Amino acid sequence: MKDDTHKSIRNFRDTVGRGLVGHLMVIAHFVQKSTLDSLLESGKYQKLSLAYASYMGALAEGPCTPGALAAKLDTSKQACSKIIRELESLGLTSRSANPEDSRSSLITLTGQGQQLLQDGMQVANRIQAELADAVGEEALRDLDRVIDGLRIELGIPQPDYTFANAAIRRAPRLNALLPLLNDALRLRLATALAGRGFAGLKSSFGQVLGLAAREGRHIQYMASILGVSKQSVAATVAELDTLGYVVRETDPADRRQVIVRLSPRGEELIRSSIDCARELETELRDHLGERDFQVLENTLEALYLKMAEKYDNAGVLPARIQQLSDFLINELGVAGTRTLAQHLLNITRGN
Repeated sequence: MKDDTHKSIRNFRDTVGRGLVGHLMVIAHFVQKSTLDSLLESGKYQKLSLAYASYMGALAEGPCTPGALAAKLDTSKQACSKIIRELESLGLTSRSANPEDSRSSLITLTGQGQQLLQDGMQVANRIQAELADAVGEEALRDLDRVIDGLRIELGIPQPDYTFANAAIRRAPRLNALLPLLNDALRLRLATALAGRGFAGLKSSFGQVLGLAAREGRHIQYMASILGVSKQSVAATVAELDTLGYVVRETDPADRRQVIVRLSPRGEELIRSSIDCARELETELRDHLGERDFQVLENTLEALYLKMAEKYDNAGVLPARIQQLSDFLINELGVAGTRTLAQHLLNITRGN
């Protein structure tokens, strides 16, 4: 799972491009994906998805109807209903009658759902300590101050967790603020792109578009990088295909696999998104003033470079491959290892 997290940094970096907005998106994704990986590796939870994070956060503020939850998260009612069913099947949420409207229901976090939030906060504490080690406590506090000021300036509401559990109420500020700002900036980029004629975009499309490429990517590969289900990626890809931003093709080497490529219109969208990101940075500079903008830009860049240095070091790759190869040969034997190698070639073909 950690290798997927490391790979996601390279994919986001290569697609979004360098700059403040790109760095923030990479760091926010890293924090969320690292938290997910740690929770899964603990053995306490199974089948978690990054797609659940925003739903859990919204429900931590109190019970909500499915319609209100969909509106709050800027997603379709159909997509919202799908995630709610998955959360219910995992025992993380429950459904009850809405006393104010008999035609609807209320979705509430269960005790297990609250425990997941608490465990996630503990992981977030560790990640925040890693970020502080990378740039220093003072720089991180300054970054926290600037991001919170920007949140207020942009009118982004701060979550108001209603649960009695103190661990949930006292979420590490920076780890809570980064996803909020990231989501808000993605929404602003989608709005700016709509003004340039790119219709139908949702803030949730950005990550899938960022992983699509001219040479094509498998849906399974994209899902593993994003930390969501293949079904979720497939649904987003279907919407993007309908809008003309991607093309879906059956892999001639394995007809069970679907390859997703950027269409010419999609490539134009990516180029325009980079232009809009630069314009957004100018807007942020105007909001913050030069000094605080430099704090934001410099600290995010320092964190980004530390991540790239730690997780994108090609020099350690051969040693890891050799170590893993020795282990697999011992575990599977030569014939079994060859079978695995052929399987890996099949599922990653086109990537």
